[in-house]
Amino acid sequence: MPLAKVVFQPGINKETTSYGSEQGWFDSSLIRFRKGRPEKMGGWQKLSSSTIQGIPRSMHIWASLDGNKYMGLGTESKMYVEEGGNYNDITPIRKTVTLSSNPFTTGSASSGTVTVTDPGHDANTGDFVTYTGATTTDGITAAQLNLEFEITVVNSNSYTISTAGSASSGSTAGGGTPTAAYQINAGLVTEVSGTGWGAGLWGGLTSGYPQTTLDGAISDSETSSIDLTSAAAFETAATTLSGALTVQSTIVALASSSGMPSKGTILVDSEKIIYGTNVGTVLGEITRAADGTTIAAHSDGATATFVGLILIDDELIQYTGKSSNDLNAGIVRGVRSTAAAAHSDDVVVKEANDFVGWGQASSISASDGQQLRLWFQDNWGEDLAFNVFDGAPYYWDKTLGLSNRATTFASQTGASATPTITRQIMVSGTDRHIICFGCNPRGETAQDLLQVRWSDQESPFDWTPTATNTAGSQRISSGSEIIRAQKTRQEILIWSDVNLHTMRFVGPPLTFSFTLVGSGVSLISSNALTAIGDRVFWMSRENFHAYSGRVETIPCTVLRYVFDDMNIDQSRKFFAASNRMFDEVIWFYVSSDATEIDRYAKFNYVEGTWDIGALSRTAWTDFGVHDFPRGAGSVDGTQYVYLQENGYDADGSAMTSYIESADFDLDPDGDKFMFLSRLIPDIDITTSSSSAVNYVLKTRNYPGESLSTNSTNEVSSTTTQSFLRARARQATIRIESSITDIAWTLGDLRLEIKPDGRR
Repeated sequence: MPLAKVVFQPGINKETTSYGSEQGWFDSSLIRFRKGRPEKMGGWQKLSSSTIQGIPRSMHIWASLDGNKYMGLGTESKMYVEEGGNYNDITPIRKTVTLSSNPFTTGSASSGTVTVTDPGHDANTGDFVTYTGATTTDGITAAQLNLEFEITVVNSNSYTISTAGSASSGSTAGGGTPTAAYQINAGLVTEVSGTGWGAGLWGGLTSGYPQTTLDGAISDSETSSIDLTSAAAFETAATTLSGALTVQSTIVALASSSGMPSKGTILVDSEKIIYGTNVGTVLGEITRAADGTTIAAHSDGATATFVGLILIDDELIQYTGKSSNDLNAGIVRGVRSTAAAAHSDDVVVKEANDFVGWGQASSISASDGQQLRLWFQDNWGEDLAFNVFDGAPYYWDKTLGLSNRATTFASQTGASATPTITRQIMVSGTDRHIICFGCNPRGETAQDLLQVRWSDQESPFDWTPTATNTAGSQRISSGSEIIRAQKTRQEILIWSDVNLHTMRFVGPPLTFSFTLVGSGVSLISSNALTAIGDRVFWMSRENFHAYSGRVETIPCTVLRYVFDDMNIDQSRKFFAASNRMFDEVIWFYVSSDATEIDRYAKFNYVEGTWDIGALSRTAWTDFGVHDFPRGAGSVDGTQYVYLQENGYDADGSAMTSYIESADFDLDPDGDKFMFLSRLIPDIDITTSSSSAVNYVLKTRNYPGESLSTNSTNEVSSTTTQSFLRARARQATIRIESSITDIAWTLGDLRLEIKPDGRR
């Protein structure tokens, strides 16, 4: 019988059913399309055996004038400069204090746990501190104390560290009067969902809330007592502060948290404070001065009362106490912009302490570091400028050495009116300005998320505009916040939450001009974009887009699959990467069943093809001063940087790469059963052994049937044909490899097929 050539269109197409995508490819992982042909992706190898503290979210490479190559790498807890495979900690110091005499107290005998007393330390669990000048305490030597430690917060006055030593007797104070250098607050490892504008469930209530009914009608002005059929599931609690609460405090330490729910609102004096965690006797993830109250300092021993909420019809009602089945204390009607109303006997009453109102602010604030930690980096010549998302801008001076920590812009010699908080920092192109986006205006401390400011040309620390310099500022005219800025060769693009602007250097007196170039333009996350030359690619909440003078939507054959598969609650982790070796843009995202990045969608912007796959990378930088792209990933929770497109294997282990076709009719009309007897492969295999690729044939008779694996045929570089026996109407072919030391590129497939009847 004559051989039938089976030709598949390049690219993965999952916009329809497998049968509807006939003559196309339907699924893949760790492959790419090049010149229309599918091939296995390149492998990766560790940059070095050195490990990283925290999950990398940002990578930036540059070279110095002496030829040394550097990479800035930021995690939720650290900022590093990598050189020669070594990670040098340049995390800025938040404050340095001399502790009171004998601040260390050992735990039990033979334990290395030490409690450190430092009132007003303002640290978060996961922060780092370094001690100098400590003396031996209860058998734990000075050398074991004068080190860097990770902090576990106890309350606002103390925290614990774990030393390598062992206490001799336990419960002993000592240490002399050491100095403590606190690094900037660590951020969160993962994104906290359920908070912030529009993040709550529709209607505001979480699932599984307690409910009862009114036992008697109430008027719209009733504030003395609300009678319930049962108040058993409705929360009340009161305690006192353990330590004074300052205006700047980021935790609330309690004498006892017994009876306090896991999250909610407390009333201290006249200030409401929302909290998101309750660990031990410490309330964390706090939002100060909630519900329109005024932030204030509070004394040690001040009463902290839990504020309960109930929902009756459309009215939220606040209370602070109950007696039997009556809510009878602290009743406030029509809270959080709801309207007070009369309610009938037997109407449903819902517990609403987890209520998140439409437009209600998040309980996670930028100032306390308690949000997913993102970084932005750019090099000023040989030096590094960077910032934490909605944090202070920092500067690392290469001439001071790799042991030198970064310091704030405001602390630099000659600093004038430098921003103290910014969403993103950037160094402009040939005009050489440092620019801050979403920063505090000159002379103010509060952050303006639409404010753009820039330094004087060639003067990174002079931000005061004069008649003889080019420093200046501009407020974006539309939207509520800047999401991200991205430089290209000709201009800078600025995304607000609703629009896209360009920023171009025009020289004095304006320095930069701003132009609106797109409306209704959004970004799904701050890092979900990448620039290649003058072209920028990004992901919005509903599509993929590109800009090269105008905004365009990229036709995507995996759109429905990607957006149906993603965990939108972790969208701030999503990011885009470029791989210019192969003309690719890669979007890494968190799939629906995961909490960390595990999937990607890849676009070849020259050939217009898409493919998909599984790969865990949390940060990426393209090749440039280095020979290979770099990606950050983990092995059993240990974080490494990998050289991508390096070899054929996954750091010495096999890569599982595959591509699978859509259904194709064996009979041109899809009517008759056909008999398959022979397969003629066309594949180019690169290997140093006799390793083979598997051709897996799957068949079925109707689109609604499950596919059945008919045969698996090993194909090597010397295989001329494979014999098989299959009878079906439709078939798919899957080409896969899961062995080391192999690469492959597919050509066309030929099958020997003959009719075998209608039944």
